[in-house]
Amino acid sequence: MPELYLVLIDRILTPVLLMLAVIFLLAGHNAPGGGFIAGLVVATAFLMQIMARGDGFVRRLIGPYLQPLMGAGLLIAVLSALVGIGNYALFFEGVWWKLSLGDFVLELGTPTLFDIGVFLVVSAFVTSYLLELSRPAKEGGRK
Repeated sequence: MPELYLVLIDRILTPVLLMLAVIFLLAGHNAPGGGFIAGLVVATAFLMQIMARGDGFVRRLIGPYLQPLMGAGLLIAVLSALVGIGNYALFFEGVWWKLSLGDFVLELGTPTLFDIGVFLVVSAFVTSYLLELSRPAKEGGRK
């Protein structure tokens, strides 16, 4: 049974860490942050879930989705590198699109897509690694 303080810290810090990860992901290439750091922050939030609620809870919640997320993230990262070739630019050259929503202009580019792919790969990989580390050892040890 987890300690009460772990449950309380988990309930307070997990939403904060997830919002911080979104900020790091969107800051990406314009400020410190990006997909790698955001992925590590999300994995830290899941580590808090593992410590507070147990690895079984996290395995049931996101376990089946970790490998597909890694594959999707890798696919997004590779496709973002190839988009430049389709727009008569160089491989891995940034291509930007602007979306006007009234006075608000949203700029989305291939560096942001690459960061999203890296985010998915890192968060899924590190979380699956943490889940394997939290798996109880088999009795009797290895022979």
